[in-house]
Formats: sequence, structure tokens, C-alpha cells
Amino acid sequence: MNESPFRISGQARREKKKELSSLKSYVKMFWHWEDIDRVYGGGLEDDECKEMIAKAEEEIRILELELAESAVAIKREEKINELGL
Repeated sequence: MNESPFRISGQARREKKKELSSLKSYVKMFWHWEDIDRVYGGGLEDDECKEMIAKAEEEIRILELELAESAVAIKREEKINELGL
């Protein structure tokens, strides 16, 4: 009847979208919280900060690719495999 156009759907999709939103918020607010830590005498080195942001951005990229994957291509592959082509 009403099938999702995406490979990941339902509860799994909602969980992935929450994770994606959390990571985007983390990247957006990273330097704000890091500056506050540095004012109070803590904080990380710039290299560590850049690594953490790069890691989070890579995870964001992977999640966005997973969420954008179409179910149509997968169904086509399944039908081709069924036909033995």
C-alpha cells in the first residue's frame, strides 16, 4: 500500500534522524562550549578539537547517505536476482 521511498524507514529511520540531529547540534555548538571550558581553565588543544569535529562531520556524512538511500534501487536488485539475470 503506502511504502516508504527510502531503504530505512519507520522507527529505525527516526532513531537515525535523531542521531543525525544530535551530531549536527554538536558540531554547531562545539566551539561555543569549548570557549567556555577554556575560560574556566580547561579545554582541549586545537588539534584535538579539529579531530573531534572532523570525526563528527564524517559520521554526519555517512548518516545522510544512509538516510537518502532509495528503496527503489534495492527492490530492482531483488527482482533482478529473482529472475537470475
